Amino acid sequence: MPSLRKPYVLVILGRPGSGKGTQADLLEKKFKFEHLSTGQLLRSRMKKKDLVARIIKKTIGTGHLVPTPIVFQLWMPRLERFRLNRRLKGVLFDGSPRMLYEARMLDETMEFYGWKNNVAALNIIVSPKEAMKRLLKRGRHDDQKDDIANRLKWFRTEVMPVLRFFQKKGVRIDIDGERSVQKIHEDILRKLKKLGIK
Repeated sequence: MPSLRKPYVLVILGRPGSGKGTQADLLEKKFKFEHLSTGQLLRSRMKKKDLVARIIKKTIGTGHLVPTPIVFQLWMPRLERFRLNRRLKGVLFDGSPRMLYEARMLDETMEFYGWKNNVAALNIIVSPKEAMKRLLKRGRHDDQKDDIANRLKWFRTEVMPVLRFFQKKGVRIDIDGERSVQKIHEDILRKLKKLGIK
């Protein structure tokens, strides 16, 4: 994979419980990148208490995905703000794109901005068994066994094609996620350094 151009665009993917958010936070601090988390954007949007907020809350509460056009509607003002920032170093997409359709839309958006050669996708690998163990231990309200099983199934059916999409484009970087947070972070930094990110 050749060196990336600035501003860097890093997509961080992995099974639920793989530590995507933790690694995104560490990279944000290390490189002063902008952090675009779909989950955070949706949680913020839910606070508006209007019809869209109620539908988003109901959709997430029943274990379904918020439609891609709504997600992009939340992404675009942020991306536009980032694009206009002359000092922008990079953007982190945490947990998105969530399906092939989104990956293609993101790809088209990056091409539109002239950022097509700026993208790398980190795939933090943990087994389904390890993901289940971690999530049960975490004990969040949406971390019940049935909910976790549904999210792991969704990862297999929806996110795996996204990972194959990035692999075909030659921009996927696999990371062993079954180690300490620090070891994973160090491995990511080593691999990013080869792309010119340091």
